[in-house]
Amino acid sequence: MSEEEEVQPLRATEDTPDPDTPSTLPTRIPGVMSLACLVFLRRRLYLLPLITAVWIIMAFFISYGISIKSGSVQPNDFPYISYTAIEAPERCVFGQLINIGAVLLGMNVWVRYLFVKEIFLKKKVQDVIKWQRVNIAGIILGFLSALGISMVANFQTVVQRGPHYVGAGLAFGLGLAYCWLQTRLSWKLRSEKYGNHFVAVAQLVNSIALTVFLLLFAVTKIIYKVQEARDLKKGITDTKFTTVPEVYLVSTISEWLVATSVLTFALTFMWDFRALVMETPRVNVNFELIENGETRSVTNGTQKNSKDDTNMNTINSSVL
Repeated sequence: MSEEEEVQPLRATEDTPDPDTPSTLPTRIPGVMSLACLVFLRRRLYLLPLITAVWIIMAFFISYGISIKSGSVQPNDFPYISYTAIEAPERCVFGQLINIGAVLLGMNVWVRYLFVKEIFLKKKVQDVIKWQRVNIAGIILGFLSALGISMVANFQTVVQRGPHYVGAGLAFGLGLAYCWLQTRLSWKLRSEKYGNHFVAVAQLVNSIALTVFLLLFAVTKIIYKVQEARDLKKGITDTKFTTVPEVYLVSTISEWLVATSVLTFALTFMWDFRALVMETPRVNVNFELIENGETRSVTNGTQKNSKDDTNMNTINSSVL
């Protein structure tokens, strides 16, 4: 292999080269999820986790501010995240912003999956089939968690409790599972001499903190709701301010910390994403079928294209 060929970027659609072949350029990642954001960031994918975290945190506080200004939330109240978006207009703003944030999170999940897959394809990794299955499980968990975030935003807790709590379970429960799975993958890559040790440690610490916050939130939420039900029977409607204010505050703060921990975990992807370049998907164009507005045989055109496709763009996309 010539020196000029050795420095070409790796592509997920190419045959696996010799693992000892050096590569001095960032890994190019193809993908059908190359939406506008990824196209703009194709050489700066490390900014994607940062944009995602800032966007979602901004969505939280914008809806919180609007709910206080509109009177839906009292200034002395620090509510659950979803309670900042019960009434219009804050729920409309919150839903729109979080929907975009969920898509951004899905992009992070997709790029992370392709990054890990690229290493498994191009480098010698022990039990690679097993770990690629773990990687596939990760992208499924990540997409479901992102879907849950969108559900939480669009099904308000007071109006649609069932779908809202299902979404919360997907967002937080599967989000936690996703973080632990990615942490395990990072430590596996470290054992194979890939990745950064401090990033793996940061992911481990983040996952532990997320677990603690989620357990704390679940316990205090149950205590608060049980007490609230008892107070309602007695005609007391301000449980969070009178009966168990400390429990309520711990519960709401822990929920905000859970959401923040998911976002800080996404930030740990920045280090690895520095080495990536996203390729824009391309499509095959059979010009014989569109020249002069004439209709020709698709079969003949396809057969000819299989012999000589030098004048046609190629598509670089690999899902699994």
